[in-house]
Amino acid sequence: MRNAVLGFAMGALVLAATPSVLRAQGTATSAKPGAAKTDIPDLSGYWNIKGGTPSWDPADLQGKNPENMPMTTWAREKLKAARPPFGANATFDSVNDPVQKYCDPPGITRLYQYPYEFMFIQTPDTVYMLYEFTRVWRAIPLNKEHPKDPDSTWMGDSVGKYENGALVIDTVGFNDKTWLDQTGHPHSDALHLVERLRRVNAQTLEVEITVDDPKAYTKTFSAKRTFTHSDSPPTEAICSLSEMQAFQDQVMTPTVAAPKK
Repeated sequence: MRNAVLGFAMGALVLAATPSVLRAQGTATSAKPGAAKTDIPDLSGYWNIKGGTPSWDPADLQGKNPENMPMTTWAREKLKAARPPFGANATFDSVNDPVQKYCDPPGITRLYQYPYEFMFIQTPDTVYMLYEFTRVWRAIPLNKEHPKDPDSTWMGDSVGKYENGALVIDTVGFNDKTWLDQTGHPHSDALHLVERLRRVNAQTLEVEITVDDPKAYTKTFSAKRTFTHSDSPPTEAICSLSEMQAFQDQVMTPTVAAPKK
C-alpha cells in the first residue's frame, strides 16, 4: 500500500508540477562552453545509456580486469566472493548478485549501467530523478546541507546544486548492500559519491561520478558515462522475484548444468 501511495503521489507531482516548472525554467539553457555559473541546464527528456560498459573502473570500463581496481583488503575479498552476471567473472552458476537473486535495489551508481531510461523533474527547490528500472526515484533538494547523522539507506542522502551549467549531486549515507557496478565491485557505508550531470547537446547527456570510499578503495577515482536522448517513453520494468526465479530455473540453471551422458 505504501508503494502504491508513493507511486500515485509521484504521478500527481509530475502532472501538477511540469507546467509550472517549464514556466519557472523558461530561461534555462543547456550547458555550453563558457556558460555562466548561474546557468541551469535543461535536463528534460528521457535518457538512455549509450554503449555497454559494466565497470566504473576508469582504466577498465569493460570489466575485463576487475581485480585491478585500487581496493582495500576488505573490498578485494568482497569482489572475490561476488558472482556477477557481467564482466570477466560473469557466470550463471550460483549467482549471488543482490539484484538478480533478491530483487534488491541496484543503488545509484549501478542504475546508470542498466539499459533502461531515466528522466528528471526540475523544480526551483528540488530535482527528482525517475528511473525506469525498478521504478525507483530520488528527491534531490537544491542548495541544502546533509543532515549531521544521515540514516544508511539504499539510495543515500542526496543534495544538489547547479554549477557551471551542470547539476552536481552530492550523496552520503549509503548502506553497503549494493554493488558499485555490474562486475561486482563493492562499496561500504562510508561511500561519498559526487555526480556531475551536463547536457552536452540536445541529444547527449554526460554523467561523471567521483567515488570516495576509504573503507573500500585506496584512492578516489572518477569515471564518465554518456547517455542519449530517447523519444520512447519508459515502460514497466519492475524487478519481480518470481520472474527472476523462473528465469533462473528455466534458462540459467539448464545452461550451466552438465549434459547428461
